[in-house]
Amino acid sequence: MTLKELLTGGGSALLILATLLQIAPIKINPWSFIAKKIGKALNGEVVEKVDGLERNVEKLRSECEERAANNCRTRILHFGDEILHNVRHSKEHFDQILLDITDYEQYCNNHPHFKNNVAVATIKRITEVYEECVENNDFLE
Repeated sequence: MTLKELLTGGGSALLILATLLQIAPIKINPWSFIAKKIGKALNGEVVEKVDGLERNVEKLRSECEERAANNCRTRILHFGDEILHNVRHSKEHFDQILLDITDYEQYCNNHPHFKNNVAVATIKRITEVYEECVENNDFLE
């Protein structure tokens, strides 16, 4: 068979097809497409329930973070009251309340809707007293 016979007798179509398949190999698998569609149809309810669970978990996480911020604020206000009543504190106690202040302020910065005006003055006073204690080395032993 000569080159001329190949080109005129359908060999050209085979040659073009082979070239196209080599240049742009496209994987077409109708079985996987059908299986995906059947899987989505069968698991649609499960996927919907998982999406609902994800929303519930996110809501619980948000509530837990807000509760933790409220607990920090409560400890901050309590500590501030103790300072007003001249109760002395150890360096470790100050360190802990400063961590609470950091966590609380970070939560407030990340959640502008959260009401914070109740603890601002107390935090300022705690920081001032802490700085005085550091300067005078006047922590409870």
